[in-house]
Amino acid sequence: MELLFESHPDLQLVSGKCYFFQSRPTLSPEPVLGFDCFAEACGTSLYGTVLKDGGIYRMWYQAWPGDWDGNNADLVGYAESDNGIDWVKPQLGLVGYGGDSPNFTDLGFHAPAVFIDPTAPASHRYRATGCTGAGRKAGNPAATAYAYYTAHSVDGLHWELDSSTPTWSGADVITSAWHPQQNRAIVALKNSPRINGFRRRSIWSAELRDGAWSPSVSALLPDEYDDLAAVSRGFISGDYYGMGLMPAGSGTVGFVWDFRHSAPRTASDDGYGVFGGVDVHLVYQADPGARWQHLPGRPDFLCHRDVNWGQGSLYRGGIYTASCPVDVGDETRLYLSASAHTHGWYVGADWKINEELKQELIDVGMARIGYASWPKDRLFGFRADPEGSVTIVLPPCANPRELKLNLVTGARGWAKAEILGVEGRSQEDAVALTGDQLAAVAAWMDGSQIPASPAASVRVRIHLRDAELYAFEASDA
Repeated sequence: MELLFESHPDLQLVSGKCYFFQSRPTLSPEPVLGFDCFAEACGTSLYGTVLKDGGIYRMWYQAWPGDWDGNNADLVGYAESDNGIDWVKPQLGLVGYGGDSPNFTDLGFHAPAVFIDPTAPASHRYRATGCTGAGRKAGNPAATAYAYYTAHSVDGLHWELDSSTPTWSGADVITSAWHPQQNRAIVALKNSPRINGFRRRSIWSAELRDGAWSPSVSALLPDEYDDLAAVSRGFISGDYYGMGLMPAGSGTVGFVWDFRHSAPRTASDDGYGVFGGVDVHLVYQADPGARWQHLPGRPDFLCHRDVNWGQGSLYRGGIYTASCPVDVGDETRLYLSASAHTHGWYVGADWKINEELKQELIDVGMARIGYASWPKDRLFGFRADPEGSVTIVLPPCANPRELKLNLVTGARGWAKAEILGVEGRSQEDAVALTGDQLAAVAAWMDGSQIPASPAASVRVRIHLRDAELYAFEASDA
């Protein structure tokens, strides 16, 4: 479905008392994947991906070993589930660590993201992006320099780098996902240019199209409003640690990891923020290469202070999301990791490791994996309070169509669709849609068809009373 972001290109007019709003997800009551061997004794995080593949859910995640040295880890764990909650870690026997023969793939990436490329030959069906470098502990041995790499696999377990030369410069967080309507893979990677005198973590983008990876380009830079949002929450400044990606009809939704800095900054001339918490807010891109747009006010979608996994104050240091959400029945889940402590908790202002604090972090566990969930296609929408309308434009089509709406109405509320300028498709002819429906078919007294219009676009006005409209889809009748 097409999510009704306020700047959606098919959205022509909003009238009456109709307001744009953002939903908030529900957090899982407890983690679904922890750590149970020395090879991941310091924690598990996403940094990673969950996909539904062949009837099962498959997870690739970051493992942090019990002898973690305070630097990034390149161990890629693997798990499977029938329901997305109860996970099994198969003993793969591919990569051993610390005497364990655990469930590690041989990908050897930091921040591994995996997707399925339906256009690729079988040998490249699974694709991955990540960060690694020469000589890194548990890193991919074929890598020649510390940077971003891409890889391919026939089964998602046995991997080969696309090239021993990095695909992109930079470090250390990268995500990627396949976008079916755009028929390409989309990539979001972190770089840190100087902005207004300070180094700021920022989002750059790239793509995989027809088997070729593009160069990366600047996509989303933090600005003064991010600093204002950070200050309003008790921090001093903010930037972007990474971004999850969700194909959404013709557009894309981004889950931006807002790194909100605490004082002090590091002693370097760059003034790089290294302490603080990580929250998540939403951005939206209408078309490939279009400007990423924030929601008004940039409200939090996920707040690290909301995590309560039965550990007291633990696991409220920051939230880091999987590379993309996954649908589970009628809900969408965004798997995530919640960190036990704020970023940089175990180092001093000079960025030197405090060994005692580092060991305490290892003993507690750096992070665990859970998820946030919401009904399918309900990230944001328009609310009529009490009455208003939303007008969308459908492209020309030679065949009759039906219009499906994702909506919720109050006890006395309704939604009625009107095809402007078409006899028999007025508001008076419309059947009132009520209740909680993910794909309600718009209908009129004589049926649900929207007449064919091969040469002209079709304007649909959806009248709302005490109702919320989230998404729409036009398909052949």
